[in-house]
Amino acid sequence: MDYVALFMWLCLCLLLGGVMHYVMRGPLTHRPVQLLAAPGMVMRKFTMTLVALLCGGTVTRVRIYELTWRDVDFKADGTAGVARVLVPLAPLFGGALAVMALNTAFGAPLEFDYTPPSLAALDSGGLQGFLQGTGALLTRVVRQGSQVDWTSSRLYILLALLFSMALGGCVPLERIKEAVLGAGLLAVVLALVSTVAVQRGPGGESVVAAWFGNTIEFVVSVSAAAFVMMVYGMLAAIAVGIATRLYELVVNRGSGSGGGKKTATLTAAGERKQAA
Repeated sequence: MDYVALFMWLCLCLLLGGVMHYVMRGPLTHRPVQLLAAPGMVMRKFTMTLVALLCGGTVTRVRIYELTWRDVDFKADGTAGVARVLVPLAPLFGGALAVMALNTAFGAPLEFDYTPPSLAALDSGGLQGFLQGTGALLTRVVRQGSQVDWTSSRLYILLALLFSMALGGCVPLERIKEAVLGAGLLAVVLALVSTVAVQRGPGGESVVAAWFGNTIEFVVSVSAAAFVMMVYGMLAAIAVGIATRLYELVVNRGSGSGGGKKTATLTAAGERKQAA
């Protein structure tokens, strides 16, 4: 059940990212927002390139300095075809790892040490428990935001970088299918490997099982950090969206008033000419 819960958790993160990307489509046309998103775009392209190469694919083009170009071009034939579903998932993990490292470097003003809810059974009761656990975790994350030191300049720098990494980890809703398949493939592979991890070491302890257990804990902790990153990123996206919308209204009103004044001046000049 843990692997099913992991799959559902990753799908939830991807859904949050898809909504965030939808909200940011308009604001991302503005140059300042593009510059704010630049670190996340670099992280996105780096992780996608790395995973494509690890899967045996061939990267044909990486537009690292083009802020409006989010993806990399690659070829994946044969067994390397798994790259098509794993590459879209890579920025989510890459962004979460980057945010965890940045949070540590800035003195850990935010908490990322959360445990995703488990799935007790594949029935309505298990699903209800999973959703309740998700709601409780979301409440903890939001409550944490009200308890941080908002007078610290390091916090604002961290939040700006967190927003950038969350935006870089987003998958557009129209392309979320590949990432969901990648999450499913990851969960299936982890489940299969844990099943066959039966190598015995000295003392009768399963060396592979112990190592694999640590790997699972690491993946779960990173997925929890990804959820926190997406929650804060979504809140930041709403704030940035409102700010850019207000900016557009002010600019449009100013240009409209200027146009109106110009039209009135031309009209008055025309009337004076006709009177003469």
